[in-house]
Amino acid sequence: MISKAIIVLATLLQLIVATQSEGLIRALSELSAFLLVVSLLLIYRTKRRSEGSETQAYRY
Repeated sequence: MISKAIIVLATLLQLIVATQSEGLIRALSELSAFLLVVSLLLIYRTKRRSEGSETQAYRY
């Protein structure tokens, strides 16, 4: 739970930096914000899949 909050906060910080910057700094902060969002999606997908496999195990 805390790791998700840290990733969300870092993403917001990178987006703020991207709106205030130009050039290479802006591109790098946009890239890092995108990668942070991808990591959030991966965390969500793996958690969702593990919960799905647990519920299927209880059915049998």
